[in-house]
Amino acid sequence: MTLTEKLPTEFRQRCEGIATEQRSLLNLRAFDRLPADVLVAQLNAKILTPEQIPSLDPCVVAVLLDSDQWSAGIINQNPLWIINNPRHTPARRESNLMHKFGHLLLRHKIVHFDPNTGLPLRRQIDEDEATYLGGCFQIPRRGLLWAVQCQMTQTEIAVHFNASEEMVRFRSNLTGVNVKT
Repeated sequence: MTLTEKLPTEFRQRCEGIATEQRSLLNLRAFDRLPADVLVAQLNAKILTPEQIPSLDPCVVAVLLDSDQWSAGIINQNPLWIINNPRHTPARRESNLMHKFGHLLLRHKIVHFDPNTGLPLRRQIDEDEATYLGGCFQIPRRGLLWAVQCQMTQTEIAVHFNASEEMVRFRSNLTGVNVKT
């Protein structure tokens, strides 16, 4: 089942609205790039890697640093601290952080971590919602429409929005906006 089948139309429209509102607060238009670091500053967040968390068991740090099975996690809400997987590409980092900001702005409850693996214990509906909103932050539907009008390729759109081509395809599929390859 796809996200468009799982998430109601009203929710998806709300996410586009939230992304537009956040851009507006930063004086950005739908077709402007919204770097995750701008939201980091706006939300007064601190981005950490596992070895920067002093209270984390060294064995857990080693597991996390050696794993691609996680992306990022909110470890404290006030102040906002997000742990990020340093193994990921810059485009993936953008997506990871936008996803976490999705959780935050949708007011999802913070998840706990499995003490044995250090990996988060997730709620699937929260993950789906944050994935959708994170994608809206990175490439709003109106931004995708603008890119298509400019006859940008999938690669050019990815570069423009500092996203992966996979994210461009994901947003294209979810929004129904056809992007040329």
